Amino acid sequence: MSGKSLTEKTMVVVFSRVLTSFIDLTTAVFIARLLSKTEFAIVGYLLMIYEVARYVATLGFPESVFYYFEHLSKNFRKAFAVQTSAILLVTGLAAGGIIMLIRFFAESLISDFDPQAIQTIQNFLPIIAGVALLEIPTWPVHNVLLASDRQKEAGWYQVLTSLLSFAALIGPLALGYGIELALYAMLGYAGIRFVGSFIWMWMILPDGELKTPNGNLREQISFSIPLGISALVNQFNKYADKFIVAFFLTEAAYAEYVIGAQEVPIIRVIPFAVGSVLISRYVNFQIKGKQDDLIDLWHKGIRKVSLLIVPLAIFFIIIAPEFISLLFETGDTNYQNAVLPFQIYNLIILIRVAHYGSILQAYGDTKGILRLAVQLVLLNIILSIPFTIWFGIVGTASATLLANIVNWGFLLKKIGGHIQLPVKKVLPIKYYLKVVGLSSAIGIVIYFGMHQFKEFSDLMTISISFVIYISVFLGLGSMMNILEKSDWLNLRDLFSLKFLWK
Repeated sequence: MSGKSLTEKTMVVVFSRVLTSFIDLTTAVFIARLLSKTEFAIVGYLLMIYEVARYVATLGFPESVFYYFEHLSKNFRKAFAVQTSAILLVTGLAAGGIIMLIRFFAESLISDFDPQAIQTIQNFLPIIAGVALLEIPTWPVHNVLLASDRQKEAGWYQVLTSLLSFAALIGPLALGYGIELALYAMLGYAGIRFVGSFIWMWMILPDGELKTPNGNLREQISFSIPLGISALVNQFNKYADKFIVAFFLTEAAYAEYVIGAQEVPIIRVIPFAVGSVLISRYVNFQIKGKQDDLIDLWHKGIRKVSLLIVPLAIFFIIIAPEFISLLFETGDTNYQNAVLPFQIYNLIILIRVAHYGSILQAYGDTKGILRLAVQLVLLNIILSIPFTIWFGIVGTASATLLANIVNWGFLLKKIGGHIQLPVKKVLPIKYYLKVVGLSSAIGIVIYFGMHQFKEFSDLMTISISFVIYISVFLGLGSMMNILEKSDWLNLRDLFSLKFLWK
């Protein structure tokens, strides 16, 4: 496959992931604005229960598609896809059962809720169980499309399902029909997704065996469960520092930390999107022993991702006061104490220049992924407790950043062991430091020059600063050979969106 073709396919996946992230963010905003606080709490609790059930039920099986589609002949791909969905049908049924079980313990789990709200949640949990049963088995389909080299179809699949979910949940609420109809609409969406997904998957996969080779099911379970547990651990890690703040500090500090302790979501999805495209090629190179080709592709991916997310991350760090004011502050509600934690927390994005797990998955090292995930949680907890006591929410954010940096070092060492490189060569470090240095230098100038725009609104200040920041970065980046001709062509294609219909 040509580099141009791979770039275009990566653009499709990145675009679809960013668009999906935006749809998810818009969904949350609409729910908050359309419902009362009590109704919002009810819907939020139901969606949280579903998300937890989905993480438990999927258990890394969707990710196993990338590994086994390369290790099995094409003759077995349809059988493997069916096997994966069948496993998730069983785990989805179990997830539905767990959700129904929660129904009976709801009064104990949320005893501080209004009794009527608890009753409403109990009444709606069977609908959520139905959504889980229908949607969870479809979770591998996106990865099946990617692993089958159908990135454009995978992108459209992700966007269409997100739009359908948005319309099902928000449509009835916007029309004033209430939560019950919205949840039934979600159940209808899940049914449409269930049927449509399997028709789509069945049509695109080549004909072949209907059963995988002997022993493959056991291998898949052994491969997938550590991945699934690591995903659960990573989810817990997202909330560990927040639990610590809630335990040691006031509710006001907790509210400020919740605002500050979040990575800008649209930036965060980019390395994962690129990794999902490249992982099948990593596996292919690993199987064929093409170590140099694998390292070259790995470094190329990091350079492209760095060029996208490092400047964006630093920009959001420097405009954090205006960004937080624009999104979260209304009337007497002030969240400026969240600014410094937000700036510290988003420094984590600077090390997220790759989907590191994709390389470890390519070598079948899912247990290594799990160990690193557990290690990160432990580091985060060990550092966050004293830092929170000593320095408040700024200390919590700093501890989380420090834990991620330390764990990153262990992660690079683990990857270096697989691709046979010393830690300092796992990343294209010279290029990476150039991008960080240029972005930081421009950011500092913009930060101290922003007082020129204080007479403007937050939105206008952010817009003017962004235009200046990106223009200077592109100009100086070209002069310093950080941006090459191919990068300008990619930028042109990205803004023209021609990769969507070529």
